[in-house]
Amino acid sequence: MTSYDSTNDFVVPIQFISINAKGYIKKSDQNLLRFEEETPLKDAHPFFKSVISLFDSKADHIKLDCVNLFEHYFDIEVITRKDNTGVIVLRDRTGFYNRFQEMAQKPDESTIFKEVLNLKNELLQEKEVFKYKFINNFSHEVKGPLNLINAFSSLLLKGTLDLEQTKLVEDVKEQSDTLGKYLDNIVELSQLKKEKPELANAPFSFKDLLDHIHFRFNAKINISNNTFEMLISKDVPEFLIGDKGRIEQMINNLIENALFYNRGNHIKLEITENNRRAGKSSLRFVVHHEGSIPDYLEDKHLLRDLEKIELEGLYFSIIRELVEVLNGTISIRKIDDNSTQQIINLKISFPLHHLQLKTKPTEYIEKHHFAEKVKVLVADENNTAQLTTLKTLISSNNFDTTVYNDPRELLEAVEKHEYDLILMSSSISQVDSIELIGIIKQFANTNNKNIPIIALTVHTRKEDLATYRRAGFKDIIKKPYTDDELLNSIYKVLDLKKFL
Repeated sequence: MTSYDSTNDFVVPIQFISINAKGYIKKSDQNLLRFEEETPLKDAHPFFKSVISLFDSKADHIKLDCVNLFEHYFDIEVITRKDNTGVIVLRDRTGFYNRFQEMAQKPDESTIFKEVLNLKNELLQEKEVFKYKFINNFSHEVKGPLNLINAFSSLLLKGTLDLEQTKLVEDVKEQSDTLGKYLDNIVELSQLKKEKPELANAPFSFKDLLDHIHFRFNAKINISNNTFEMLISKDVPEFLIGDKGRIEQMINNLIENALFYNRGNHIKLEITENNRRAGKSSLRFVVHHEGSIPDYLEDKHLLRDLEKIELEGLYFSIIRELVEVLNGTISIRKIDDNSTQQIINLKISFPLHHLQLKTKPTEYIEKHHFAEKVKVLVADENNTAQLTTLKTLISSNNFDTTVYNDPRELLEAVEKHEYDLILMSSSISQVDSIELIGIIKQFANTNNKNIPIIALTVHTRKEDLATYRRAGFKDIIKKPYTDDELLNSIYKVLDLKKFL
């Protein structure tokens, strides 16, 4: 057996070892330590003699910290199955534990003081990370029921309902969408405060973007017997170069904030150009509405102060963070006691020559009738999410679905049975889906080695999407999702010729 050198404290190397019912090493990815397959685990190191005894106990998931193996320190997880097989997860934390040992051996006061300061700083960072993770986990839990409401509402609206029933279902879906937006805003605000997002820098039609925003808000505001007006100066560029999504998000939140505080029946958005210099257009966005916005919203809050932000202040807080990311300025101007302006100044690049951009084709759900049913494995511990997914798949009559909420049973299933697709939640019984997909790829049977896996998650930042893609997920669906969004994703990743 050979070992390797690990000195990185931040990227924790990991290794998976599969054990059969007799206590023999079935498979190992050999990332950290080399184990001989088909040999007794207890012969690899004296420590593993005690690990084997865990397979005979009732414990199914045990964590052991700071275990010394071959002059390295490991955090070890032991996951056992009902059939007495299991998986051992090794995480090399040598650098982390060596650091504390080194500090304990140095009595120098300045060294200890420095380390204490470092630890305090790390503790503050951990608190920030904890708050960020808590917000994401809370959002994940709440979006389970919202996902059920969205999917079932969508299915009901496709059925035969009378006018009153249709209106009731539409109202339920609208309220669900509103609550989902609030959750998205909370998560978005915590992400913006935690780190500066990477901005896209691509040409887009600013005119088309504004037309889309005007159409959407005009329809929304007209329902409440109010009016929405958008005035765009002729000198505003038709095309811009930048992050279209963030700019659209900024304008949307600007109008949503005005809607929230509006006490009149009219909202107006004005967009003018201040000047052009060095290939950039200085644009001015002004939203006019009746009613006043609290002065405290202009105060800057840290991530740890998120709880101080009132729910009604979310839109403006997100606008402020976005404007800061885009290197602009924002202010609130009270015209009188009953009239307010929100003002943004932003410098955005524009193309020096006329552009012709390709239009993106409209996505639609294609109806399929399969001759052979798709064998789908749903990995999710949330009963509501399971019900949502099952209802959608059953309604199409194209899927044969099995549900697992225990990672051990899931691994046993992909070893013993054949499937065409896996739909996987972001975590199952506290096992992260990124780790779980690694185990599946290592220990699934030959037919399931390349099975397409789709992530069902609330974590859909660019960084999250990249992480999921690198891990091997074929597609990512954001919760809450509609039945059409789920089916479109499935049809996109499947080899449809096999089933038609």
